[in-house]
Amino acid sequence: MEKPVMLKERFDRAVQFIKESARPLERALFAYEFEAGSSEEALRELAAFQNSDGGFGHGLEPDVRLAASSVLATSVALQHLTSLKASCHSPLVQGAIRYLVSSYDTVQKHGWDIVPAEAETAPRAPWWNYNAAHDGWGNPAIELVGYFHAYSSLVPASLLDELTQHAITYMNEKSSRNDFHELLCCLRFAELVPASILDEVKPAMDEMVRNCVTTDPRQWDGYCLSPVQAAETQSSLYYGQLRDSVFPYLSHLLAQQHSDGSWSPSWGWAEFQDVWPRAERDWKGVITLDALRRLKAYGIVSS
Repeated sequence: MEKPVMLKERFDRAVQFIKESARPLERALFAYEFEAGSSEEALRELAAFQNSDGGFGHGLEPDVRLAASSVLATSVALQHLTSLKASCHSPLVQGAIRYLVSSYDTVQKHGWDIVPAEAETAPRAPWWNYNAAHDGWGNPAIELVGYFHAYSSLVPASLLDELTQHAITYMNEKSSRNDFHELLCCLRFAELVPASILDEVKPAMDEMVRNCVTTDPRQWDGYCLSPVQAAETQSSLYYGQLRDSVFPYLSHLLAQQHSDGSWSPSWGWAEFQDVWPRAERDWKGVITLDALRRLKAYGIVSS
């Protein structure tokens, strides 16, 4: 299939939506990624979501409106921090890693609460209800191990070794090979760990990609993992395996743009209907920026 084209008028509408309706964070990230803006400004906006304990909250993950810190929101913050190439000297990075190290349960779970019990007091999506029995593996704990490698100078060496081995064992023996959320965490892990560690889990990841990435166009309207989420660029680990689906998916993505320039979530909340419109608006900013990233990565837009 030939490469699709995004008309300038449609790109301009998406930009207008981000600048007028997205959160300040997404506006700053857009400026950094598309307009040679400052990474410092994006980091300043991200800092608004950080708490005194070093963790992140305040709806950074729009499906959890809790102000208090959560491992979930902190993992999202670290996605941004690594993308922005924040160093281990950044107070945001130091706080995030400190929070994750201190909240790791070394006695019972040998893992994390994805969200704290306080999440039950705040508006949220039902899939982020507090679950005391869950240990956080492999969504998002595998991803967190990747960040610990990226900022290894901030992590006790014994803990890094323990968590790395746990991640390898989990991916090879316990992972759900059909859960695309776990695959996303594994892909982020793979980008950050040494090649010798990646070699130990690559066969398991290969199986997850075969099982979890949706390449059937008839299913792309639903909630699924798209080819360009698993292969974000042509240099991605799994681009060769997914290349035949990339441009067809990007054509589909272009067709999903709304008249106001945005893209919207394919899900909603059954409860907290009074808060969902705010969360949905936040998500539209996140998803619209992400759509433009995908299109830019494959040369569909040049800005």
